[in-house]
Amino acid sequence: MTSHKTRTNNPESVKSNLLDAAAEILIHESAQKLTLNLVAQKAGVSKGGLLHHFPSKEKLLDGLFHRELNLFRDEIQAAMEKDPVETGRAARAYIGLGNASNPQDKSYIILRQLLSIMLSDNTLSQEWTRIYWQTIKSTGLFEESSPLMILCCLAADGLSLWEILGADKLNGINYEDIQSIIEKITYSKRIDQ
Repeated sequence: MTSHKTRTNNPESVKSNLLDAAAEILIHESAQKLTLNLVAQKAGVSKGGLLHHFPSKEKLLDGLFHRELNLFRDEIQAAMEKDPVETGRAARAYIGLGNASNPQDKSYIILRQLLSIMLSDNTLSQEWTRIYWQTIKSTGLFEESSPLMILCCLAADGLSLWEILGADKLNGINYEDIQSIIEKITYSKRIDQ
């Protein structure tokens, strides 16, 4: 018999708990193991309670994607505010937070798992890509960035994708070395290169 937590009259708290449960499954298990039954069980709610907030697995994943993306946006903006060097600050914030060399970061693991789901679903990929770019644009990244800074961001995205796909490292070259080079470029005074 499954035990359920005491019912609460706070729908936002229940939604948050459901998203937390889904995130924990993605962190400690895999996207393939994420089921509505398991999420409901981990959150301590009935499956009907889960379906009230998220009528399908896709809606649950969509809610988690939006939450994690908003956290990512907020972290980019906070990193930009802390960076005293104006040239390349938006690119450094973006690059630093998408850094594949920090695979223990929970948000990184969740976004990585969501990306793997996104890559296998064309409709979801189109929708989430649109939302992703709207969110990133809202940070001001593209307003402040030259083509060189955008190239640095795209290179960092490529490194992250390489790591997500589990690609082999090349002849002793590691991600951290490449990441360091990309970050150094963002300090370039000639940003119109």
